[in-house]
Amino acid sequence: MKRIFLKKITDEVTISGSDANHLARSLRAKRGDKITAVDGTGNCAVLELINFDRETIKAKRIGELQKIVVEKKIILADCLPKQNRFDNIIEKATELGVEKIQPLISERTIARPRGNKLERWQRIAKEAAEQCARDTIPEIENVRELDDWLKEITPPDEDTLFLFCWELEQATTVREVLRLNVDKNIIVLIGPEGGFSEREVSKIKSAGGVSVTLGKRILKTDTAAVSVLAMINYERM
Repeated sequence: MKRIFLKKITDEVTISGSDANHLARSLRAKRGDKITAVDGTGNCAVLELINFDRETIKAKRIGELQKIVVEKKIILADCLPKQNRFDNIIEKATELGVEKIQPLISERTIARPRGNKLERWQRIAKEAAEQCARDTIPEIENVRELDDWLKEITPPDEDTLFLFCWELEQATTVREVLRLNVDKNIIVLIGPEGGFSEREVSKIKSAGGVSVTLGKRILKTDTAAVSVLAMINYERM
């Protein structure tokens, strides 16, 4: 069933703007079609499309769907990669159930976003959430310096696992750590193309970070993020 996010779901709904355009043109919706509407906090309803005009679509609520509650959260903190690869990270992280995405700048981060990218990133997250039938859209925060971010999360509470991928870690694997902590909230920190500096690794560990290896190969930032998130999903199945 087609899915859209609305700010509020009432008995009668007017869908406009990009949502109406997406339904009418991209999804080829028509009068009488039924869609799932979600309000972003997990409340779901079934709507029937009853009228189309040039700019809007009218719909009425004909049923409710059970709200899905996710007990344990995943937060992805990712040092910005070059080019627009962060777009892909947002899309895949949304599909893999991340609750919050935190873009960071570290010592070796090359990318420096020009202008306000937040609106674009939020749109990508919304579209990905609709495509994969999520009941919520992940929150995307403003870009911050890694050092400032570490101050905010120190120390993680007892119900939170904070792990970071480090190319010099040889012994501790993601699987080993997850199987001991899979029932906790999880913060995943991914470094930039050049990796973390020694100073940063020391600060991350002091903040409660557990270093893990992803194997013998050096993965790109976006590949590393998707790999860890997929492992978390597998262990929680």
